[in-house]
Amino acid sequence: MKWNIGWGVISNCNMNCEFCYSKTRREETKDLCYNDWIKFIDENHDCINTINYGTGENTLSDDWFHLVSYIRNNYPDIRQSLTTNGHLFHAVRKNENMDAFIYSIDEVDISLDFADKTKHNNFRGQPAAYDWAINTLKLCSELKKQATIVFLGSNVTMSYENLDGLFSIAEKYDAILRMNLFRPTDGINSFSEKFIIDRECVINVIQYINSKHKILSVGDAYFSPILIGKPSPDPSGENSIRILSDGSITPSTYLIRENYSVGNIRQNKILYTLTLEENLKNIINETIPQECKECVYRTVCKGGVIDRRYLWNGTLEKKDPYCNNLYHQILPPTIKLSNEKFSSVHDGYLPTIFFKP
Repeated sequence: MKWNIGWGVISNCNMNCEFCYSKTRREETKDLCYNDWIKFIDENHDCINTINYGTGENTLSDDWFHLVSYIRNNYPDIRQSLTTNGHLFHAVRKNENMDAFIYSIDEVDISLDFADKTKHNNFRGQPAAYDWAINTLKLCSELKKQATIVFLGSNVTMSYENLDGLFSIAEKYDAILRMNLFRPTDGINSFSEKFIIDRECVINVIQYINSKHKILSVGDAYFSPILIGKPSPDPSGENSIRILSDGSITPSTYLIRENYSVGNIRQNKILYTLTLEENLKNIINETIPQECKECVYRTVCKGGVIDRRYLWNGTLEKKDPYCNNLYHQILPPTIKLSNEKFSSVHDGYLPTIFFKP
């Protein structure tokens, strides 16, 4: 079995995003060292299909550049990608880092939530955030690296004006776009509620984008069947896992609290153990809620996205919080996917949606 891995090798970050899904967890962890990373890769490389390096900001560590070079030199079949807040542009001013990036990284996600410079800087708590993101997009364009603008799907970012601006930036730098719907990883409260976007707004935004641009993939177990008429199985814990900076392994990008941990990369041949013992199934299992019993989408939606069900409901016994209906008949698709050839590490790694200008 081959795993698609999301890995934050360090907890350090140079931004202060108020919506950050991992801040609390990162502040509680102690980072592993380079030798721990290499031991894990050497022991488990046969079980790894792709790695995306996500939060914190991995480019703050020179050791991260050494790691991706080591993997490319020794295990070139592993596809590697980076999610960065834009600091990559500064980090590669060192020639050895630039060489490692060009040689080792196959695609780059650049976080950009607002097309307006001031709004994005304020949102990220970093006065250079916008310039970093734009400069990294420009760098990827010049180097012909596959680039994606990843933006937060939230109440404060989803105006049509902002979306139009993000699509214009993507077109300028030959990038695609990816939307991650906000998840309240620290629980539902007055703080998180201001970011949570409701179901009707999500659908309206996707349909608005569909009217002007291309939709490449709707990787969402709930929205895919009702919008495009095709199932999109949730990969969490099935063929994708998350590794935190202390080496903890969880089944999902957003299920990062200690109670979701199923192991640590310091354990010998841990990916083989996860495959053989199937202990992920103690957390990720095909539990279809009773309230879905009469729904016509029951066998394709299967209750919706797993991490949302846990984060909103605390259990898989309840359905996706975005589902407010019991469907008695199949809806005609309202979204048509583009026929364009498309590939990304994130497509099939976590529930997310891709667009193209």
